[in-house]
Amino acid sequence: MTLRWTFRWAAAPLVVLLALLPLGCTNPFMPAEPEPPNGQGPPEDFKTIEGLLATISLAIDAKSQAGSDTYIRAMAESTAVGDRAFRAFYDPGVRAAWLINSGGQIAPEPWNLFLERGLYSELSGIRQNDPYRFEFTHDDGHGFDTENPVGSGLWEVHRHYELKALPSTGVEVTIAIGFADLILFDNGSRFSIIEWHDRVDPDVGVNPSNTDERTFSYYRLESQ
Repeated sequence: MTLRWTFRWAAAPLVVLLALLPLGCTNPFMPAEPEPPNGQGPPEDFKTIEGLLATISLAIDAKSQAGSDTYIRAMAESTAVGDRAFRAFYDPGVRAAWLINSGGQIAPEPWNLFLERGLYSELSGIRQNDPYRFEFTHDDGHGFDTENPVGSGLWEVHRHYELKALPSTGVEVTIAIGFADLILFDNGSRFSIIEWHDRVDPDVGVNPSNTDERTFSYYRLESQ
């Protein structure tokens, strides 16, 4: 009897507490609902070639950790034996000029996905306080993009790229400029970049008079 009486009165405070809860109030003993994504990252679209390139542009413009993650997701990642992994290839002239002044530092071969994240940080830090605008435009010297030039599911894409800072003075500043010959892979549900062959813009040259107007090749090497 004593045991039953003790249990009944021990449970009484819990019954009273539940009775006092307002109608519609969340039960405090239920586990918390997970918070939805905060939407801070740039929108991602990898379903088409133009969507992939636009996503890269928005990621670079973001200059954030979320932007870096999106940028890296645009590149092919090897998760199983036989997967093609992202590789970047320097412009030969830019590489040679950089090595002359590198103080013995090497140019990593191959340039892989892990190193590519350093490029994003390097670009973001050049003009930290200024908004960015990155654009891909068609490379008229190559005409139309070619479907499946090197195998099933592979696309060859040629673009001119330019990254500009937009300071409060209103005068745009070019930070990066060059050409990219890209090999994209379509796995049936999304595109990703497996090869980035970088080329210097001949109108700028390997050693530009404006030292900011560098290729991604240069900034990759500087980001080590």
